[in-house]
Amino acid sequence: MIPTFTNCALATAAAMVFLMCGLLEVSQAGVVGDFNHAERCKDSLFMGTPPRGYLSNSFKKICQRYEDKPRYVTLYDSHKHVPIYSAYTFKKSDGEKKVDFPWMFEPQLASEKSSSNMEPFPQSANMHMNFEDSQAVLEDYADVVQYERGQLNPDEHQADPLDKASTYTLTNVVPQIREFNMAPQQLLPRQSLCDHRGHHFWTHDPSQQPGPGHQNKIA
Repeated sequence: MIPTFTNCALATAAAMVFLMCGLLEVSQAGVVGDFNHAERCKDSLFMGTPPRGYLSNSFKKICQRYEDKPRYVTLYDSHKHVPIYSAYTFKKSDGEKKVDFPWMFEPQLASEKSSSNMEPFPQSANMHMNFEDSQAVLEDYADVVQYERGQLNPDEHQADPLDKASTYTLTNVVPQIREFNMAPQQLLPRQSLCDHRGHHFWTHDPSQQPGPGHQNKIA
């Protein structure tokens, strides 16, 4: 029989391992079950309050991470392949759009075991087949005339270069009429709400625009 003190030591060790695993899961959150349970994700939300009233099982909560740091949050429709809600903190910038960042995707939408950081699209288009069922891919926005990529969290609303880079993920993009994309404040049919501390909330109504998914391919 194992002595009592050994049992206590084993129980303590097991508890520490469980706690460490829990902390690791929180700190590396990408796709999450609750924004409030992910480290620093809720900082983007007004009073830490996530959006309510979205009931579809296809809506995924994403703590948008870039370079191992949470940047903003997104509620993503994995069926229509468009974000329907984004919350971020506005940071005064020069208002210029940086276009030298690669477009990225969210690995955990395709596999829970993948990286929690957004990653650049692979060079080979064939690799996109691994995750095109769960999110938009570059081909969805290729060879289109009327629409282009419109960011719910605009590049121009961020000042830090890494924060700007994090806006270049297709999980932050909806199909947008080109004329509207000339000014971030004209992102219709979205609705923008802003509080006095600079928190912004963009909502997008998918019923007013087609998604870029294969059944709703932009032409």
